[in-house]
Amino acid sequence: MNKPHKIIVLFCCISLLYAGCKKEDEVDKLPPATASGLGTFGCLINGRAWPIYEKGYHYASAYYENKSLVLEYLVKPDELSPYVDSRIGIGIKKIQTIGNYIIHFDDLNSGAVSVSTNGIRYSCADPINAGGFAWVNITRLDTSQFGYASGTFGFTLLDDQGLTTVKIESGRFDVRLY
Repeated sequence: MNKPHKIIVLFCCISLLYAGCKKEDEVDKLPPATASGLGTFGCLINGRAWPIYEKGYHYASAYYENKSLVLEYLVKPDELSPYVDSRIGIGIKKIQTIGNYIIHFDDLNSGAVSVSTNGIRYSCADPINAGGFAWVNITRLDTSQFGYASGTFGFTLLDDQGLTTVKIESGRFDVRLY
């Protein structure tokens, strides 16, 4: 291999290592994946830790009713503002115990996911996302009054026109149920 090719290969290797380290750094900014009711929520949105960088009023809600678990985390400019800067919503149906659950975007009877970020809305109900799925691993589920739910999640969605993608990775939650 001649010298220019060696330099190109070396540059590519260094770039790959840097890209891998950057993602790890972002994952390290997320709350730990716990199961002790700490009231945490976080994920990578397109490789960037969320909601850590978001300024404003942060609000999490979670409830379990009729074997359905609904999680929502949103960020607004302030508590009274009707405008939402960013949001993730996850609904899983037919849950009775801890374990792995798949939300099939073709079957909204299994649940639903949606994301709003950077002024773009992504929803599993949009026809362009047909055939996709989200996964949720419930690691703790205490359905008593003021119980807790904990787990991990991930999925990818397209906007309704198919122009942009949002990739949710390394998601984790440990929230009180209301």
